[in-house]
Amino acid sequence: MADFLYKGVVDWFLQQMSQGELSPGDKMPSLRKLAKQLELSLNTVIHGYDILAEEGWIESRPKSGYFVCHKPTVKHAHLLAGDRAVRFDEALSKKLAWSALSHRAALVDQSDDFLHPSVRQGETDLPVLGKGHLAVREAVSEHLRKVAIQIHPSQIWLGRSPLAMYTQAVQTLTQVGQAVLVITPCDPRLTSTLISLGRDVVTLAAGERGVDLDEAVRCLRDDAIKMVVFPSQFGFPGGSEISNLSLRRWLAIVQQLEIPAIEWDMTSHLSYKPSTLMTYKSLDEKNQIVYIGGVESKGVDRNAAWCLPGKYQALEGALLCADLALSDPQQQALMDALQPNQRHSLMRRARQIWSVAEKSKSLLEGALGDTVRFANAKGGLTLWLQLDTALTEAQLTTLFAKHRHGLVPGSYLSAQAEANDWLAVNVTYEGIEKLAAQLRSCIDAAQQEQATLASVETDEALSEASESSTEVTTPEALDETQRVDEVMETEVAEDLEQEAEATYQENEGTAETEAAEDVSEANQKEENGQPEPAGMLLEPSDFAIEDVMLKQEDEVSPDSEVSQKPDAEEKPKENSAKTVYNPMLDLINHDFG
Repeated sequence: MADFLYKGVVDWFLQQMSQGELSPGDKMPSLRKLAKQLELSLNTVIHGYDILAEEGWIESRPKSGYFVCHKPTVKHAHLLAGDRAVRFDEALSKKLAWSALSHRAALVDQSDDFLHPSVRQGETDLPVLGKGHLAVREAVSEHLRKVAIQIHPSQIWLGRSPLAMYTQAVQTLTQVGQAVLVITPCDPRLTSTLISLGRDVVTLAAGERGVDLDEAVRCLRDDAIKMVVFPSQFGFPGGSEISNLSLRRWLAIVQQLEIPAIEWDMTSHLSYKPSTLMTYKSLDEKNQIVYIGGVESKGVDRNAAWCLPGKYQALEGALLCADLALSDPQQQALMDALQPNQRHSLMRRARQIWSVAEKSKSLLEGALGDTVRFANAKGGLTLWLQLDTALTEAQLTTLFAKHRHGLVPGSYLSAQAEANDWLAVNVTYEGIEKLAAQLRSCIDAAQQEQATLASVETDEALSEASESSTEVTTPEALDETQRVDEVMETEVAEDLEQEAEATYQENEGTAETEAAEDVSEANQKEENGQPEPAGMLLEPSDFAIEDVMLKQEDEVSPDSEVSQKPDAEEKPKENSAKTVYNPMLDLINHDFG
């Protein structure tokens, strides 16, 4: 009995889920609390939690305890790597900058309490020139070690806007008209900034495991690429897990071609797994990669960024001239966020976002059902979902008018043809429930419109088929049919004529043979002296005319025509009997005088 006591923990969990007491993202009771509640031993409860974790119901978070996970009921959407490099549509490129900025809130953390600078009374908020305070840069250096970046604080530049630092890096490292390769899907501000600065943007789509490196090498060689932009592994809407081997191959390619690269990393601290995340910069031994990271929030002056210029000293001068330094309160807020024990720390916020993401997935899947599929989320702020039916432009406009801060269209994040079927949903968006309801109504309307269009196309096809079957025969078709009938009639007439001639010849040969036999028999009797038995004199009138006359049967004139038309009535055949010479008449006249 003791071997099955752990099932009591499983049954209790399933009952709580069915009653709504527990939902995805909620924290599970502590082991000791549940053991006391169910009157079970601590080892039994631990065994029960292990069973639930193996089945995917709960997950252990470091230094936080166990949390309820969302178990998906729909199939995952597979994010495949692109087989060729593509460019954005020209019409979209013209409005991409404004569109990306309008959806900025959907790309950042929407918490109001995060990175909130506090100014003490009596203190003046003075700007800080240069890189920033040393203590804050040391805190950033410690934070970067969690993503395997070993950097000295003296090489770190602090700023108030990561996008401004990115702009300075693009202008310093490239020239107008030069080609830049961007790995997508990514933050649309990356591509829109390049387009606005006059760069030729070439995109290469990445899958769950990265990009096709063979295509990347071809693109770098043939398209004269002057710089590469790498989003971080969780910079993708659904996150990605790139192997260390792929990272090293990328670094080898960049170092061989000696071209600069930028790594955009705003979400490396938002991993859904406790494992350590590798970055491109962590393997950069020659300092060819410019690393830009930071934390962004929806509120004003609640952003903080850091930049590692690498070996490009010109970029340090550009950052200094741009005057992007943080103020004292902003630096203090950033330093507090980097401390793990603080109330509004990045680590604590990462656990909250994971919990919110589980709730959002459960809510969206419950509202949308089988009409969407989710990419396997590994980290970050957004969920990457694929629609079975693409929404129209009017439906997207209506949806974005109310929920612009909650989602981003896939066409802004990637230049691939199938990007229109994707949406990126921010898990921290407060109106996620209303967004799911309106998105469901838009999907239903799109499906109904598609079904109506398919029905109309089917009716048109049936109508065209009916019209083609009832078409009136043209005069040319009638002439062709008449010529075919005449040829058939001629062939039938010739066949009948040959058959009649053969029958006539056969009858004539038979009559001659019988007459010759009779003459031979009569001569033999005359030679033997046997008189002919007396008998009655037969006159020609005693014979029926049918016995002494041969008829030519079924003789058809070559000029006659036989009609083969099904509508024509058969005309009676006129068989005229023609009298022909019969040798029996001479024999009768000879024998009977």
